[in-house]
Amino acid sequence: QGLKTHGWKTNTIDITYKKESGNKKNMLSALDRICKESEEAIKQGYSFIILSDRKLGPERIALSSLLACSTVHHHLISEEKRTRIGIILETGEAREVHHHCLLIGYGADAINPYLAFESLWQARQDGLLDQISFNEMVKAYKKGVAKGILKVMAKMGISTLQSYKGAQIFEAVGLADEIIEKCFPGTASRVQGVDFDILVNEMERRHELGFPLNNAKNI
Repeated sequence: QGLKTHGWKTNTIDITYKKESGNKKNMLSALDRICKESEEAIKQGYSFIILSDRKLGPERIALSSLLACSTVHHHLISEEKRTRIGIILETGEAREVHHHCLLIGYGADAINPYLAFESLWQARQDGLLDQISFNEMVKAYKKGVAKGILKVMAKMGISTLQSYKGAQIFEAVGLADEIIEKCFPGTASRVQGVDFDILVNEMERRHELGFPLNNAKNI
């Protein structure tokens, strides 16, 4: 954050929204807001936008990083502005190779998986990992993810990351058309299923696991 070098500067966009049980309007409004803020960032001459879920808390639910990334990516494409700005994801969701592959496949230019890094740090503090330096652990994690992404690309017959980025070579299994049309245009979804109502309920369920109501006052 706060990058100001080589004429580049970044703008951080919050991808969390106020918690309100069972209300999908808040989530959809949040998606519309981040799309508008992304366009505004372009008008103000920013080089990168950082879609960040760091404001997640007892009263704020984080949008799915993939949902946010793809929605902004496709919105800017439809407005013919995508090539004018880079999209960076700052998310606690991205941990495994597949998570990174999905984000890149739906338009992410860079990813900061901060929770994965913090988990490595905590594991080292607890003596669960070899006592190498934290920087070496982060370097090893990045190298492992990079190799994993290259293996996925190789299996698809793709030789460069530029060809893979935004290519969305995936099929959505179990997503309703309303989600595909708004967030993942062009993705095949031959099996219908989860709609926005179910998606919001699932996001709230996951939020409750992290911030139980009976412990909210102590957090």
